[in-house]
Amino acid sequence: MQSIISYVRNHHQDIFRVLLILVAILLITNRFPKHGSFKYDFEQGKPWGYEDLTAPASFPILKSDEEMAAERERIRDNVQPYYVKRSGMTEVVINRFTGDYLQRLLPFRSDSSFSDNFRIDSVNNLELGYNVIREIYDAGLIELDEAHKPYDPKKTVNLVVNNAVSEATLGQLYDQRKAFQFIDTAVHREVERIAQRNLLSGSIKQSLQPNITYDSATTNKLLREALSQLSQYRGAVQKDEAIIRYGEIVTPEKYQKLISFKAYTEGQYGTRNRWMVQTGYFILAGLLLTIFGFFVFRFAPDVFKSTRKVLFILFLIVGMLYLVSWAVAAKIPSYYVVPYCIVPIILRTFFGTRLSLYAHLIVVLLASFFVPLGIEYTALNLVAGMVAIFTNIKVHYWSQFFVSIGFIFLTYSIGFLGIALIQEGSFMNLEWLDFGWLSINVFLTLMAYPLIPIFEKLFGYVSEITLMELGDLNKPLLKELQIKAPGTFQHSLQVANLAEAAASEIGANSLLVKVGSLYHDIGKMENPVYFIENQSTQYNPHDELPFDESAKVIINHVPRGVEMAKKENLPEILVDFIRTHHGTSRVEYFYRNYIKNYPEESVDEAAFRYPGPLPYSKETAIVMMADTVEAAARSQKNPTREGLEKLVENLINHKIDQQQFINSNITFKEITQIKKVFKKMLFSIYHVRIEYPE
Repeated sequence: MQSIISYVRNHHQDIFRVLLILVAILLITNRFPKHGSFKYDFEQGKPWGYEDLTAPASFPILKSDEEMAAERERIRDNVQPYYVKRSGMTEVVINRFTGDYLQRLLPFRSDSSFSDNFRIDSVNNLELGYNVIREIYDAGLIELDEAHKPYDPKKTVNLVVNNAVSEATLGQLYDQRKAFQFIDTAVHREVERIAQRNLLSGSIKQSLQPNITYDSATTNKLLREALSQLSQYRGAVQKDEAIIRYGEIVTPEKYQKLISFKAYTEGQYGTRNRWMVQTGYFILAGLLLTIFGFFVFRFAPDVFKSTRKVLFILFLIVGMLYLVSWAVAAKIPSYYVVPYCIVPIILRTFFGTRLSLYAHLIVVLLASFFVPLGIEYTALNLVAGMVAIFTNIKVHYWSQFFVSIGFIFLTYSIGFLGIALIQEGSFMNLEWLDFGWLSINVFLTLMAYPLIPIFEKLFGYVSEITLMELGDLNKPLLKELQIKAPGTFQHSLQVANLAEAAASEIGANSLLVKVGSLYHDIGKMENPVYFIENQSTQYNPHDELPFDESAKVIINHVPRGVEMAKKENLPEILVDFIRTHHGTSRVEYFYRNYIKNYPEESVDEAAFRYPGPLPYSKETAIVMMADTVEAAARSQKNPTREGLEKLVENLINHKIDQQQFINSNITFKEITQIKKVFKKMLFSIYHVRIEYPE
């Protein structure tokens, strides 16, 4: 028991990462279909590529979506809408009319020309208005719902009056247009004066308010009841009846039978069988993700050792599979629109080609269990992902983005064309619309690029785009270095050139090495004159300091550089170059002078040694070597070919003897290659030539 507890304590991070993979497996399994997988792939209009299919039992034939839509529309048309007639509206409208009409008469009353005849006519007009209103409201003024427009006098509705329901045609009722026509006719017939006609008809129209309104609740209830009785089946396939034979074209009729057989087959799974189906999906998902986990553990151990990196990769894989499952559930018009290439493009940016390719393989294989298409769909997306990875090498160039997208679309188009020709055998039957869906797929794939900086912030990564930006010499920190410590700046540029060439030679991240070199000595800005490359006169401030104090000033440029970098929010991966470029080596010049001048005293070696840590990668090891070699070569008064060769060999071998590279994954073969690159570049920098014999 104690040993188990001890193992868990010592390997809790590894156990946690395994649990993350298990959680990912469970999340993916939860999105798989809850029924067994239908073992036939088929498309309407394509030939049946399997053996003759006979019904093992009788099953009903499902109606097609078009048939169901047509029948629903027919039911909606046949369900008679309900309208409610409110009582008491006649008197309300008459009162409104009276007030409005008298208000309109006020300007005429104040006029001296307002005669007794006009006054008598106005009273008569009021009575006429009352009669017109009563005529309209006795029949009813209906406000038609938008669904029942335009007004059709033959259309029948259910009219509810005092809880009693009766049928009425719209021709028996008034709508606003019909009511206005009736008002104009009645007023024109009874009123002679034009001014009084306009006054009366305008006032009546202004006062009208519908007394028959739509009862949506009752109508919708009846509609739901009618729709609920709609059968989704038409006819049946009998036991032992041939559903389709080998080579036959999947016609709409046969397609519907196949769809019905698929639904019948999937419906045969009870609760117990569904658990078995989910177990099967869990095993498959577990197998694929476990293999992927072993791949990362074996070939990318630095990634596997980082919980953050494992979480990020699993997040992308699970996220894409959830997107695919949503697309299937939503029944999108074409599954070719799903942008699978987003995952490999993002992973390629942060983790390189091999891991991104393997992750893409896992995503597409798992997605094939969601998407009801054949092996051709899976193969096409695999190939497109490969092209996305291989053409996405220099992602720090914007033009490369569009070149990569162009190649992805070209791959999809050529692959789809080949598959379609195999299935159709003719250009005439190609589904050209699918090329449009592929275009949308490629457009959505462009979303990978704006997602990169978002993931950088969320998970603390650094992309090549960000490195290119940070490598701009006009960045505030580098600009400040140029002004305060110009000698250190020039030294950093030379280190960057040496390190970048060496990284390219051994296949390391040359851009990361270059940018890390530019920032590795920013701590010297605090006391630039204490570093020899910034001393432009004979004055040396170290002459006034004890040797241990001088060593302290020199060593302090590392922690000060780390502070400056963090203050400027530089990525941690660049801060590591500042921390590690001296490792745990000694400040030899001051250490040896201390021993020489104080032979009798005991020396505290730790006071002359950098705090570390040691370089942990090929990139940080390369910068340590380049920094050491460049500084020493710069101090040579009359550099020669032999002298520079010896310098490079001695300095790097000394770092090896001091075990400065034991934590980095760099090999002796790579160190030998780096030495050759350094020698060649130093010969060029210092214009060293071979002396030819006379």
